[in-house]
Amino acid sequence: MRWVREVALGVRMSVSGGRDSWVRLALIATAVGAAVALLLGAASTPTLMDARAERDEARSYDQTQSIPEPSADTLLVGYADSDYFERGIVGRVLVPEGPRAPAPPGVDEVPGPGEMVVSPALKRLLESPEHRLLRERLDYRIVGTVDPEGLLGPHEPAYYAGADKSELSPAMSMVTRIDDFGAERRESEPSPAILLLVLVGASVALLPLGVFVAAALRFGSDKRDRRIAALRLLGADRWTAGRIACGEAVIGALAGIAAGVALFLPLREVVSPMRPGGIDVFAADIVPHPVLAVVVCFGVVALAVGVTLVSTARAATDPLGVTRRAARPRRRLWWRAALTAAGAALLAPMATAGDEFAGGSESLQAAAGLVLLLLGAGALTPWLFQVVVSRARRGGVAWLLAVRRLRADGAAETRAVTGVAVAVAGVIALQSLFAGVAERFDNPEPMNPGMPPYTARVNAQDPSAAEGTAERLRSVPQVRDVRTVVEYQRVEGPDGSLAMRVGGCDALRQYARIGTCSDGDVFVGEDGAAPAAPAAPGDRLRVLGTGEAASWTLPGSTRAVPLSETARQDPANAVVGVLATPGAVAEAGLPGSVVRASFDVAPATPRAVEEVRTAVRELGPTATVTANTMPGNVQVIDSLRGLLTALVAASLGVIGLGLLISTVEQLREGRQALALLAASGVRGRTLAASVLYQSAIPLAAGLLVAAAMGTVLGGLLLRMLDYPVEFDPVAIAVTAGAAAAVVLGVTLLSLPALARLVRPDNLRAE
Repeated sequence: MRWVREVALGVRMSVSGGRDSWVRLALIATAVGAAVALLLGAASTPTLMDARAERDEARSYDQTQSIPEPSADTLLVGYADSDYFERGIVGRVLVPEGPRAPAPPGVDEVPGPGEMVVSPALKRLLESPEHRLLRERLDYRIVGTVDPEGLLGPHEPAYYAGADKSELSPAMSMVTRIDDFGAERRESEPSPAILLLVLVGASVALLPLGVFVAAALRFGSDKRDRRIAALRLLGADRWTAGRIACGEAVIGALAGIAAGVALFLPLREVVSPMRPGGIDVFAADIVPHPVLAVVVCFGVVALAVGVTLVSTARAATDPLGVTRRAARPRRRLWWRAALTAAGAALLAPMATAGDEFAGGSESLQAAAGLVLLLLGAGALTPWLFQVVVSRARRGGVAWLLAVRRLRADGAAETRAVTGVAVAVAGVIALQSLFAGVAERFDNPEPMNPGMPPYTARVNAQDPSAAEGTAERLRSVPQVRDVRTVVEYQRVEGPDGSLAMRVGGCDALRQYARIGTCSDGDVFVGEDGAAPAAPAAPGDRLRVLGTGEAASWTLPGSTRAVPLSETARQDPANAVVGVLATPGAVAEAGLPGSVVRASFDVAPATPRAVEEVRTAVRELGPTATVTANTMPGNVQVIDSLRGLLTALVAASLGVIGLGLLISTVEQLREGRQALALLAASGVRGRTLAASVLYQSAIPLAAGLLVAAAMGTVLGGLLLRMLDYPVEFDPVAIAVTAGAAAAVVLGVTLLSLPALARLVRPDNLRAE
C-alpha cells in the first residue's frame, strides 16, 4: 500500500502544478501518442497478413489433387492473369458444368458467356478513356462487382469472366476442373536478401520510435528533477523518491497510450485510400495483434519507468547539486563504445564467414547486432556532442549564447537529436543494402539468352492454330522474329513418357542442332548424358492433347540430333523428345495443344508490349504473354522499397513532431532568461540565431555519428550477403541533408513562439 500511495503522490504532483503541468502533460501525450499510433500500425502487420492470406486461400483452388469427374457441382477454371503497364491483373475464366457449380468468393453467381464480374479498381480502369487497350483485351460485358471477401485489397484489379464450353477443356494447359474454392497456399521461403531487408527495415523504422518515446517522456524533466531533489532534501529515501517520480512518468505514458489509440482509429481509415508505399489493404484488416498491442502498451509504461529511474538517479544521489543546478558530470565513453562493439561482434562473424546469410537461426543474431549498433549510434551522440561543446571557444554573440546554454545543460537538445541519429544511421545502412540488392533484382537476366525475349502461350483446339497465332503476331507492327511450335507434353512411347514439339525448321532450331531441314523431317533430341535417345524410328507414340488422343509412328527417316545450347540452359526444354515439322504429322490427326510463340518487340516500349498482349488475348480467353526473364523478386523488392520508405518517412515525421514539441517546451522553460536578454538589448535575430545554433550543434554531432555508423553497418550487411561493398556518397549526403532539414525546419517553426516569449511581461515571476 505504501508503494501505491507514493505512486499516487507522483501522479498528483504531475497534474497539480497549475497550467504548466497540464501543458507538459499535453505535450507528452501528443508526442507519445503519435509514436504509439505508428507502433500500433506496425503491430497490425500479422493480422493484416493473416486476413489477406485467408482471402487468398478462399479464392484459390488446388491443382495438385485428382481432378473430379464432371457433375452438376463442378466448374472449369482457366488461368487468365495478365500484366498491364507493370500492374498485375488477376483473371479467371469460368465455365460451369452444372447448375450447382461453385461461385468464387465475393461473386454471387458465375457469369455467363461474354460476361464478367470485376473488382471496383478494375472497373475504374476500364471506365477511364486512356485505357482503351485494356478494354479491348477484356472484351466482356460487366454484370457485377467482386465483393471485398474476394479481393486481397480495395485497389486490386481482378475479374471473373464467363466462357462457352467449347472454349475451355480440362485437358488444356492452366485449366482445371474443381468442385469448390479454397486451398492452402504453400508460401515459398523468402530469399536471404529479402529477409535481411525486412530485418533492417523493421529495425530502422521502429527502433527510432522507441528512442523518441524515451525522449518524449523526459519533456519538462528539469523541473521534475528539482522536485525529486527537494523530496530527498526533505528526508525521502532514494526508492521513495524514485517511486514518486515513476508516478509522474506513468501518468504521461498512460495519457500517451490513450492519445495513440484515439489517433490510430481514424488514421487507419486514411491508410487504405492513400496507399502509402503502395500498400493495398482494407481498413478493417488494420487491427493490432492482441499480444503485440499489449506489448506496445506495457512497453511504453515500462520504458517510462525505466527512463525515469535512470534519469532521476542524479537527483536521488546528489539532490543538492540538482537544486543548485550544478554542472552535469562528464559523460562516460566506455559503455557506449561497448554497446557498439557488441553489435559489431555479432555481425562480423556472419560478414566474414564467406557464406551468404541464410536466415533461420542467424536472423536473431542479425537482429540483435542491428539493434545494438543502432543504439550505439544513439549512445555515442551525447558523448560526442559534449566533447564538441566543451571545445567550442570563439564565435559571434549568437554562437556564444548557444554554446553557453548547451554547456550549462544540453541534455534536452541531445535527447531530441538522438532519435534522428539512430534513424539516419539505419537509413544509410538500408540504402546501401537496397542498392546492392536492387542491382541484382531490378535488372533480371534473361531466363534463356538464346530465346527471343517474349513468349505467347495459346490453348488451341487444333494444331493448325499455330499458323493463326503467327499471323496475328506478325500483324502487330512492332513484332519481329516470330517462331511458333505446338507443344505436346504428354506423349506415351514404348519406354515411357516424353515431349513432342511440332513446328517449322527455324522454330525447331531453338531446341536442337538439327542441321539441314525441310518440311516432312522428324528429329529426336538426345542429351549426351542420357544412355539412349528417348525414342527411335518405328516407335509408336500415343499423343495426348485437348481432343482425342492420336497414335503416330516415327518414320524411318527420323534422325537423332543433339540438344542446342539454348535448350540445355532452360530446364523446361532440356528434354525435348521428338521434334517434327508440320508435313511429317499432317496425316496423323494430332489433337490440339498449347501453341508457344517466341518473338521480339522492337522498339519494346511499354505501349508496344501492351498492344501485343491485347492482340494475343484475341486468340483465346486464357492466352498470355510472358517475358523471357528469370522469375526473380523484382515486385517484392519494389513493394518492400515502397513500404519501408513509407514507414521511415512516418517515423521521421513523428520524430519531427517531437522535436517541435521539445523545442517549444525548452523555450517555455527558458522564457525568463530570453526575456531578460531581450530587455538587455540583445536583438531578436541574435536570439533566433542562437536557437538555431542550439539545434544545429547537437545535430552536427548526431549526423557525424550516424554517417559513420550507417556506413559501417551497411558494409557489414552487404558482406553478409556476399555482395561487393559499395556506397553512394550522394545518397548518404541527401539522407543527412533531409534529416538536417527536418530538424532545422522544426526549429524555424518554433521561432514565432520565441517572438512571444521575449516580451517584457515574461520577466514577471510569481
